[in-house]
Amino acid sequence: MERKGSQKFAILLCKFSDSQDIEPQPATYFQDLFANRGTGGLNDYWSDASKGNIDLNGTEILGWKVIDQTRNDFVNARPGRWDKILGAIGAFDLDTSKYAGIVALFNVSVDDSGTQNGVLGGPTDYNVTFLGHETGHVFGLEHSFDQSDRKDATWSAPGEYFDMSDIMSAMNVYSSNPARFGPVGPLLNTPGMDRMGWLDPLRVWTPTNVGSSDSYQFDLVSLGHPEIPGYLAARIGGVYVEFRTKDGWDAAIPRPGVLLHEMPGVNPIVLASDKANYVNDWQPGQVYGPPDLDFALFGGTRIRVDNFDLPAKKARITVTRRASRPIVVGPGQIFGGVAVDGGGWVILPSGKIVPVPPRSPVTSILEKLAVVLEAEKALQPQAQKAVSRAVYGDVVRTLRTALKGSPHESQI
Repeated sequence: MERKGSQKFAILLCKFSDSQDIEPQPATYFQDLFANRGTGGLNDYWSDASKGNIDLNGTEILGWKVIDQTRNDFVNARPGRWDKILGAIGAFDLDTSKYAGIVALFNVSVDDSGTQNGVLGGPTDYNVTFLGHETGHVFGLEHSFDQSDRKDATWSAPGEYFDMSDIMSAMNVYSSNPARFGPVGPLLNTPGMDRMGWLDPLRVWTPTNVGSSDSYQFDLVSLGHPEIPGYLAARIGGVYVEFRTKDGWDAAIPRPGVLLHEMPGVNPIVLASDKANYVNDWQPGQVYGPPDLDFALFGGTRIRVDNFDLPAKKARITVTRRASRPIVVGPGQIFGGVAVDGGGWVILPSGKIVPVPPRSPVTSILEKLAVVLEAEKALQPQAQKAVSRAVYGDVVRTLRTALKGSPHESQI
């Protein structure tokens, strides 16, 4: 899905026979909006969002062209978006093979806008946010999601359009509104950049020991400031980490924050720091990863946001990796289960049967332990040698805490 170099568009400006006196903007406006550099338009946006991997140099502005039909006749004869775009292409007798994409913009509303093999729009669509999103589709980018069940429209999927710091969730994003070409922003998220081949591997932090316990600390540079040396992103297993600051194309985000994403397919998903309140950014002191007991017993990876250095446009991140430990079945080893009353029991290597009170923090451990142990029964005897003494110690310590002051405390 890689896109590199110049992405030359044809911008078709179309008028109808019954509205040919209406030109919402002169052709020079669209030259600055799409083709020229240093104007705050689409060429600047995609050069920045792709970290210099693409530009819109060579884009041609054609029109205003009068289509020999009234607006109603044109719309009624062309119900679909691509039908309308084809109508514009036909009016210009255009060889589309010369272009990376076609943008058909009309002088009045055609009751539709968006992308279908090209971009279709009317007067309310002459802005960087809308056109950035739709040209992103032309490049091959797909919609981004959050983890919520919210729906932006009756026809959209749950969570679709709710990564509000990503251009591929427009029109439901944080965007600023300068006098010209507004609304504008935000940037493209890092999994989207990676899919397009725009995330420089030399600027992506990854852990060196993926299967061993270790701890790492590093800084992330704000995604909007690639001129600052350092890592622009981290990729830890299937999780992308990026830092956003409230400036440039991201000027409208509520506050500086770290964003975490997964990319299970072609649609990035932003990972919430507070699902109940739809908060998707991560602030200093917050940790992504398994809870304490799970981390101690079963290992995993934790990502901690340590602090922000806003003058330097950097976020300090700590990644802690704890390797998982095998649990096998055999004589004298730990075994446990969950009772019908919500409590449970553990057979210690000594042979003691220790009850666990209902709603104890140990019961969640027992549930996971029982699943793992059941799966391990299929192992060959020679693979069942190691006694998980570390797990035994953690379970005993947790049991002592849970049963402290109870009649069973002396059994541990």
